[in-house]
Amino acid sequence: MHHDGPGITAISAQIIDLYERCYAAPPWSETPEQLGRYPAKLAAGAAKPGFSALTTSDGAGRLTGVCYGWPTPDELSGNRVYDALVTAFGLPAATALTRGAFEVVELFVHPGHQGQGIGARLLDRMTAGRSSAWLITDPGAPAAGLYRRLGWREAGPLPPDFYPRSRASVFTLTRPDA
Repeated sequence: MHHDGPGITAISAQIIDLYERCYAAPPWSETPEQLGRYPAKLAAGAAKPGFSALTTSDGAGRLTGVCYGWPTPDELSGNRVYDALVTAFGLPAATALTRGAFEVVELFVHPGHQGQGIGARLLDRMTAGRSSAWLITDPGAPAAGLYRRLGWREAGPLPPDFYPRSRASVFTLTRPDA
Protein backbone atom coordinates (compact mmCIF):
# COMPACT_ATOMS: atom_id res chain seq x y z
CA MET A 1 0.00 0.00 0.00
CA HIS A 2 1.27 3.49 -0.84
CA HIS A 3 1.31 6.21 1.84
CA ASP A 4 2.11 9.90 2.00
CA GLY A 5 3.26 11.63 5.19
CA PRO A 6 -0.15 11.88 6.90
CA GLY A 7 -0.97 8.31 5.85
CA ILE A 8 2.19 6.93 7.41
CA THR A 9 1.57 8.92 10.59
CA ALA A 10 -1.76 7.12 10.98
CA ILE A 11 0.04 3.74 11.19
CA SER A 12 3.19 4.96 12.94
CA ALA A 13 2.68 2.76 16.03
CA GLN A 14 2.79 -0.36 13.84
CA ILE A 15 5.85 0.90 11.97
CA ILE A 16 7.67 1.71 15.20
CA ASP A 17 6.92 -1.76 16.56
CA LEU A 18 8.26 -3.40 13.39
CA TYR A 19 11.32 -1.13 13.35
CA GLU A 20 12.19 -2.14 16.92
CA ARG A 21 11.72 -5.82 16.07
CA CYS A 22 14.08 -5.49 13.08
CA TYR A 23 16.76 -3.13 14.39
CA ALA A 24 17.21 -4.49 17.91
CA ALA A 25 18.70 -7.63 16.34
CA PRO A 26 22.06 -8.05 14.56
CA PRO A 27 23.61 -6.75 12.44
CA TRP A 28 22.28 -3.41 13.72
CA SER A 29 21.78 -4.27 17.40
CA GLU A 30 20.50 -0.78 18.16
CA THR A 31 20.54 0.27 21.79
CA PRO A 32 17.33 1.15 23.64
CA GLU A 33 18.35 4.81 23.31
CA GLN A 34 18.72 4.51 19.52
CA LEU A 35 15.42 2.68 19.22
CA GLY A 36 13.79 5.36 21.38
CA ARG A 37 14.84 8.08 18.90
CA TYR A 38 13.11 6.37 15.98
CA PRO A 39 9.56 7.70 16.55
CA ALA A 40 10.80 11.31 16.24
CA LYS A 41 12.87 10.40 13.16
CA LEU A 42 9.81 8.79 11.54
CA ALA A 43 7.65 11.85 12.28
CA ALA A 44 10.29 14.22 10.90
CA GLY A 45 10.71 12.10 7.80
CA ALA A 46 6.97 11.96 7.15
CA ALA A 47 6.99 15.78 7.06
CA LYS A 48 9.72 15.98 4.38
CA PRO A 49 8.78 17.27 0.92
CA GLY A 50 8.15 14.36 -1.43
CA PHE A 51 7.90 11.76 1.36
CA SER A 52 6.69 8.46 -0.04
CA ALA A 53 6.19 5.10 1.67
CA LEU A 54 5.12 1.59 0.80
CA THR A 55 3.97 -1.05 3.26
CA THR A 56 2.95 -4.69 3.04
CA SER A 57 0.78 -6.69 5.42
CA ASP A 58 -0.04 -10.33 5.93
CA GLY A 59 -3.51 -11.83 5.56
CA ALA A 60 -4.37 -10.81 9.13
CA GLY A 61 -3.47 -7.17 8.47
CA ARG A 62 -0.19 -7.25 10.43
CA LEU A 63 2.58 -5.10 8.98
CA THR A 64 5.27 -7.22 7.27
CA GLY A 65 7.39 -4.65 5.43
CA VAL A 66 8.09 -0.93 5.16
CA CYS A 67 10.06 1.14 2.65
CA TYR A 68 10.17 4.92 2.60
CA GLY A 69 12.17 7.92 1.56
CA TRP A 70 12.13 11.22 -0.30
CA PRO A 71 13.97 13.10 -3.05
CA THR A 72 17.34 14.30 -1.82
CA PRO A 73 17.39 18.09 -1.51
CA ASP A 74 19.90 20.07 -3.57
CA GLU A 75 21.49 21.55 -0.44
CA LEU A 76 23.65 18.96 1.32
CA SER A 77 24.33 20.61 4.65
CA GLY A 78 23.04 20.82 8.19
CA ASN A 79 22.11 17.16 8.33
CA ARG A 80 24.15 14.35 9.90
CA VAL A 81 23.70 12.04 6.90
CA TYR A 82 24.55 14.66 4.30
CA ASP A 83 27.51 15.88 6.35
CA ALA A 84 28.83 12.28 6.45
CA LEU A 85 28.41 11.99 2.67
CA VAL A 86 30.39 15.18 2.11
CA THR A 87 33.10 14.05 4.56
CA ALA A 88 33.40 10.65 2.89
CA PHE A 89 33.22 11.66 -0.76
CA GLY A 90 33.82 15.41 -0.91
CA LEU A 91 31.13 17.90 -1.91
CA PRO A 92 31.36 17.46 -5.71
CA ALA A 93 31.14 13.65 -5.55
CA ALA A 94 28.43 13.65 -2.85
CA THR A 95 26.41 16.07 -4.98
CA ALA A 96 26.88 13.88 -8.06
CA LEU A 97 25.70 10.81 -6.11
CA THR A 98 22.57 12.47 -4.73
CA ARG A 99 21.47 15.20 -7.16
CA GLY A 100 18.01 14.35 -8.44
CA ALA A 101 18.12 11.00 -6.63
CA PHE A 102 15.56 9.35 -4.40
CA GLU A 103 16.88 8.72 -0.90
CA VAL A 104 15.72 5.33 0.40
CA VAL A 105 15.77 6.09 4.12
CA GLU A 106 14.35 2.85 5.49
CA LEU A 107 13.58 -0.63 4.22
CA PHE A 108 12.79 -3.32 6.75
CA VAL A 109 10.88 -6.58 6.73
CA HIS A 110 9.50 -8.54 9.69
CA PRO A 111 12.07 -11.23 10.61
CA GLY A 112 9.43 -13.94 10.20
CA HIS A 113 8.76 -12.80 6.63
CA GLN A 114 12.30 -12.25 5.39
CA GLY A 115 13.49 -14.29 2.44
CA GLN A 116 10.09 -14.16 0.72
CA GLY A 117 10.87 -11.32 -1.71
CA ILE A 118 9.00 -8.64 0.24
CA GLY A 119 12.02 -6.33 0.52
CA ALA A 120 12.86 -6.72 -3.17
CA ARG A 121 9.29 -5.94 -4.23
CA LEU A 122 9.08 -2.91 -1.94
CA LEU A 123 12.41 -1.54 -3.15
CA ASP A 124 11.61 -2.16 -6.82
CA ARG A 125 8.25 -0.42 -6.48
CA MET A 126 9.74 2.48 -4.51
CA THR A 127 12.44 3.14 -7.12
CA ALA A 128 10.36 2.35 -10.24
CA GLY A 129 10.46 5.21 -12.72
CA ARG A 130 13.30 6.96 -10.89
CA SER A 131 16.59 7.50 -12.70
CA SER A 132 18.67 7.20 -9.52
CA ALA A 133 18.40 6.29 -5.87
CA TRP A 134 20.71 5.78 -2.93
CA LEU A 135 20.68 4.28 0.54
CA ILE A 136 23.00 3.48 3.41
CA THR A 137 23.56 0.02 4.84
CA ASP A 138 26.20 -2.25 6.32
CA PRO A 139 27.92 -3.85 3.30
CA GLY A 140 28.13 -7.14 5.21
CA ALA A 141 24.44 -7.22 6.16
CA PRO A 142 22.12 -9.66 4.40
CA ALA A 143 20.24 -6.70 2.91
CA ALA A 144 23.41 -5.62 1.06
CA GLY A 145 23.32 -8.90 -0.85
CA LEU A 146 19.75 -8.15 -1.88
CA TYR A 147 20.72 -4.69 -3.07
CA ARG A 148 23.59 -6.07 -5.12
CA ARG A 149 21.31 -8.69 -6.73
CA LEU A 150 18.90 -5.88 -7.66
CA GLY A 151 21.66 -3.91 -9.42
CA TRP A 152 22.70 -1.52 -6.67
CA ARG A 153 26.43 -0.68 -6.47
CA GLU A 154 28.46 0.14 -3.40
CA ALA A 155 29.78 3.68 -3.82
CA GLY A 156 31.95 3.60 -0.71
CA PRO A 157 32.07 3.72 3.07
CA LEU A 158 30.95 6.50 5.37
CA PRO A 159 33.23 7.67 8.20
CA PRO A 160 33.62 5.03 10.94
CA ASP A 161 31.90 7.22 13.53
CA PHE A 162 28.73 7.54 11.44
CA TYR A 163 27.28 4.30 12.79
CA PRO A 164 29.69 3.02 15.47
CA ARG A 165 27.99 -0.37 15.98
CA SER A 166 28.58 -1.47 12.36
CA ARG A 167 30.07 -0.30 9.11
CA ALA A 168 28.00 1.92 6.86
CA SER A 169 28.34 2.30 3.11
CA VAL A 170 26.44 4.15 0.45
CA PHE A 171 24.76 2.06 -2.23
CA THR A 172 23.44 3.62 -5.44
CA LEU A 173 21.10 2.61 -8.22
CA THR A 174 21.20 4.27 -11.62
CA ARG A 175 18.67 3.66 -14.38
CA PRO A 176 19.59 5.72 -17.42
CA ASP A 177 16.40 4.69 -19.19
CA ALA A 178 14.02 5.82 -16.41
